[in-house]
Amino acid sequence: MAELIFDVGMHNGNDTAYYLARGYDVVAVEANPEFCKAAEERFAAEIAVGRLIVHNVGIAEQPGELEFWVSDWSEWSSFHKEQATRGGVSAFPVAVRTMRFADLLNKYPAVLFAKIDIERNDTLCIYELERCSSLPTYVSFELSFEGTEAVTDIQFLTKLGYREFKCIRQNDLREITPENMRWQGLMRRIMARAGSHRVPPTERGSVVLMVLQLLHYRPRKTNGWKFAVGSSGPLAREFSGRWMSYDEMLVVWKNLLALDGELNVHGTGGEWFDVHAVRR
Repeated sequence: MAELIFDVGMHNGNDTAYYLARGYDVVAVEANPEFCKAAEERFAAEIAVGRLIVHNVGIAEQPGELEFWVSDWSEWSSFHKEQATRGGVSAFPVAVRTMRFADLLNKYPAVLFAKIDIERNDTLCIYELERCSSLPTYVSFELSFEGTEAVTDIQFLTKLGYREFKCIRQNDLREITPENMRWQGLMRRIMARAGSHRVPPTERGSVVLMVLQLLHYRPRKTNGWKFAVGSSGPLAREFSGRWMSYDEMLVVWKNLLALDGELNVHGTGGEWFDVHAVRR
């Protein structure tokens, strides 16, 4: 029997496609019904032989039905309207059946990896792990820069036995570590300056910024697979870098948060990150 991966927040199915290509079985969870219909067509062969199960369901605090806001910027679709419409983006509501994460996870045998990327509801899944009869070996979730949510999420995972971490920048699937934080910060400061009005003329600033971005964000292939921007990417064990301790992970988060404040940008200023955790 193949190892099982939970793709929570399947989106357009790009991560699921990689997991299937690597020989894993997949349970995909997606609230957007249109994405589920598209996946049923795209992966019809895998569904037919039982390698993929698609659940058109949202993860919430209680089972039932909620309004899910489908955003024109599809990655931002969420049960939280303000998340789906940030920056003035349009969104429309659809009624979606909801489940608690543990109730869904407990329906399946031992899970190797749970990829969690459901706008503003990742924390629900993390805390639901306490109710699971069998914990995934690997877990990933999107790193939050709002308040202390990320710290409490990471602390909770350590209580469940997840003691080693990786921070992966989704823009290009690069690992952020205490050793390379200074370089990452320097490049963001340079790009922020190149994109500001302080570099005349405006056209020149735009060209400089574009060149810097091309040099800095160089998406890499994993096992010959090139991920589209916005994908969560491969399992953390497929990255070459070392695992960080809990303390090191917090140092990375605090550094990124401080840089965000220094540059006075919303969120992470065009960068976003996943935390991967392993339970030995």
